[in-house]
Amino acid sequence: MAADKLDDVQETAIYVPHDGDDLEEVIEPAFSSAEAETEKDPDLENGSLLRFDAYTAAWARCLARLKEIIAEIYAPVTSDVLHRLEHIHTDVRVPGLPFTELPAITIADLSGRSLFLDQLSARLGSPNKEHGIREEIPRTLVTHLCPSDCPNLTSAMRNIIAGFVDRDKNTPKRRSATSLAPYDLGLLQAWYDAASEPPLTLVVLLHAFEQFDKSVMQDVFYIRSLQAASLPLTFVLALSTPSPSAYLQASLTRATLALLHVYHFAVPSGPAVLDAVLLPIFLFPSSSFFIYLPPTHQTFFDPATSLVLLPGPTLLSFIRDYLAMHSTSLDALISILQLMYLKHYTTTPLALLAHATPHVSPHPSPCELAFLEAFLAVDAARASFARHATRTKLGAAFLGVVTSLRTNPGAGVDMDPNPDANAKAKRLARWTGIDFVRRVLSGESDRTHAPAALDSLLADLQAYLNGLPPAAQTSEEAAWRQIDEFRLALSSSTSDEDVGDRDAVTEWVEGYLTELLQPLEDATPLWDVWYTGLTPFPSELLNPALRPSFVSSLSFPHPYTAALGAHRHAKDTEVDEQKENMHDLPDTSILFKGYARAGRMINVYNWFDHFRLVLEGQRTRALKAETPKGAKPKRLTDAQEEDEERWKLSVQA
Repeated sequence: MAADKLDDVQETAIYVPHDGDDLEEVIEPAFSSAEAETEKDPDLENGSLLRFDAYTAAWARCLARLKEIIAEIYAPVTSDVLHRLEHIHTDVRVPGLPFTELPAITIADLSGRSLFLDQLSARLGSPNKEHGIREEIPRTLVTHLCPSDCPNLTSAMRNIIAGFVDRDKNTPKRRSATSLAPYDLGLLQAWYDAASEPPLTLVVLLHAFEQFDKSVMQDVFYIRSLQAASLPLTFVLALSTPSPSAYLQASLTRATLALLHVYHFAVPSGPAVLDAVLLPIFLFPSSSFFIYLPPTHQTFFDPATSLVLLPGPTLLSFIRDYLAMHSTSLDALISILQLMYLKHYTTTPLALLAHATPHVSPHPSPCELAFLEAFLAVDAARASFARHATRTKLGAAFLGVVTSLRTNPGAGVDMDPNPDANAKAKRLARWTGIDFVRRVLSGESDRTHAPAALDSLLADLQAYLNGLPPAAQTSEEAAWRQIDEFRLALSSSTSDEDVGDRDAVTEWVEGYLTELLQPLEDATPLWDVWYTGLTPFPSELLNPALRPSFVSSLSFPHPYTAALGAHRHAKDTEVDEQKENMHDLPDTSILFKGYARAGRMINVYNWFDHFRLVLEGQRTRALKAETPKGAKPKRLTDAQEEDEERWKLSVQA
């Protein structure tokens, strides 16, 4: 990597290749992985950097699609909150009150993360460069506060006021002798009155409201209520509890609650949202616990979508189990998908060619001609896998319709979205969402026994085909014509002919599903470039136990270096961890083991002296290793003696 990368603050990670050292073979045991990796797994020059760049581009495309879907999911709630903020100070309140109520909004987000708040802030017009928002004063000004910003009443009021007053960098600095105190709400009132174009409303967004000091916030609400009629300031409370009203009643006093006029909003969450992000709507049997998304906003399993990487059944099983046991937040899902991309691109050398092959000039050189045939083969494999994946996704969609009608007869794609039975949700759970697609990809799905309502089935299948993009419709034109013929035959057949026609429809549906749902591994020998298959997910990277991992790696480093291919002596990696020789450890592990064995009261001099003795022992063993077997040790030269003395002096210093 170029040296200027080290000074680039935009770089989140810097790859520093190991160059070796002339003295490491003599002075200390070698832990370099350069030779071992070269012999075991030859790679392109700067292959790691090239794969990381390919990962960055692929993940950026996937993340952009995910953000579109998440924005579509959150759009209704965001619009409701914005509409309420727009009229929150003009709506008629309860008449006859002795004071003006303080408007407030609660947002219940069970994920407890920032995705919805980021989108809301962007729509409100806060100066957020990440979302490309204008930096001039919008109709709504927003200031964000965290629990650490409000340890006491003075700090809370100062941060609230400064969030609005100090946002204009061109405003001259106020003189302390002639200005109001920075925590005086009158300063914010004066700033608002003096504004040439006052905004419609001021919003204070309180992140993680459960962690705020409730006594401080009650005082803030009381002070704010004193100027509720003249200052359009609204508090938005972000909570991660399912019942914000119950939480406020339990945590705030009755006097404080009497000051507030609270509007409650809930953010969509749970398995339905997670399925809606990963899977298209056609995989969902229509029911009340599923969220509808337009066909234009789909991700991995939409036949009209062609992302670079397709998750396999093993990854889908991990996603299902992790989100069920730990967290149902979209942040967790995005982290899992990002790690999936990172692992795939760092462990699959050919992932460089997943999106596109290198460009070949119209007049290729002899060197380019040597790779031209290989590039053409990769292009053909990519096109073959894309066609196979599209048909598999289409088969999953058709199987979803068949399963929905078979499990719930009479319920087609346009079924009433408000059924009243939880039993149906449990009955359909085996064939919905992530688990349904996992069964399809792993070949566990039942493709036989078409539903009895064949008329509804054919109508739904044809309606779905009509909604596909033109390219997909062309590839399945024969199926569309066959469905049309079956519908015509069923509508005009007599009772005797009806049995034969229905048998023909059932046989065709089963055969068509079998034709569509072929294993993705059969698409091309290079299927693992675009499909994770049965590759296990690196769960330790998602939620690592940092302290045990560090302690284990420092205490027994050889298994870790062997796993990375970094230790030259493979036969030494199978030694018993408890019997490892101190002289075989790297210097960091020697220091840590000396510290661990010292107990609570450690003598720094003895600790370092022990470290010095071990390093000298390593040096002596390395020098003896240079002497041929059976020969007498040579006398140290003057230069070696000087080096030895210099070493001892440096250690003593």
